[in-house]
Amino acid sequence: MKKVIYLLLAFFIYSCTNPIVENEVLKYSENDLKPLNDSTRNLYYKDAAFIELGVVTKDTIKRINQVILNEDEILSHYEDLIFIYNNSFKLSNSFFEYASSLHSHAAISLFQITVSVDTNKNWASNWKNGIKYTGIVEIDTLIDNYNLKTNLIFESDSIYWYEIKSDNPINYFALIHKFKMTSEFIYVEPTVLIGGGSSISLNVEDGNKYYRYNYGWGDCPSGCINYHYWIVKIKDKELTLVEEGGNPLN
Repeated sequence: MKKVIYLLLAFFIYSCTNPIVENEVLKYSENDLKPLNDSTRNLYYKDAAFIELGVVTKDTIKRINQVILNEDEILSHYEDLIFIYNNSFKLSNSFFEYASSLHSHAAISLFQITVSVDTNKNWASNWKNGIKYTGIVEIDTLIDNYNLKTNLIFESDSIYWYEIKSDNPINYFALIHKFKMTSEFIYVEPTVLIGGGSSISLNVEDGNKYYRYNYGWGDCPSGCINYHYWIVKIKDKELTLVEEGGNPLN
């Protein structure tokens, strides 16, 4: 009886992690691709920047020191993502059907952090009143070096809550570390994201790039109940769908 249970369990795990349809008849072609407009290309750029953040934060030194993400690396990921999209009809029917919906929900976190300041500090209301500088050299240097902007969110219990924003994607872990080092803030953290959603990540092994696309659905404002994924390998401009799994797609 136990052997039967183990066999059923093994079959269930396999079916959830690798349900690639062998010899699937591909029913789409290049003619079915939706043209990429500027808005969608911008989403892919943010996806690429979020991928580069993942690469940078694997390095314990860069994670807390490198605020500016490497633009050349971002563009390299971007070109890969566009290439995958343009050839999605060659990979699988399901990947093609969902490709246009696969973007990183958390990419917005690349552009801002949240801080709070005691209203009793003599510079605390400067940003509220549209004054760029605080008079604190460490803070003003960060504002200038990374071309940051500030925005008052609200005031509560003798605390000002501000968003610190960047026009360009940044390593917010490093920026947070640098603002914390000034010792002028009560709270310095990533801007809180509500719910969950899809994502794209990258793993590099033996010179091969493996892009993992996660698609989330089902009450995503609360975190998503279901996830399905596809892993696409790129080597020398050759694409292979190497794995598909997760919750069954509707």
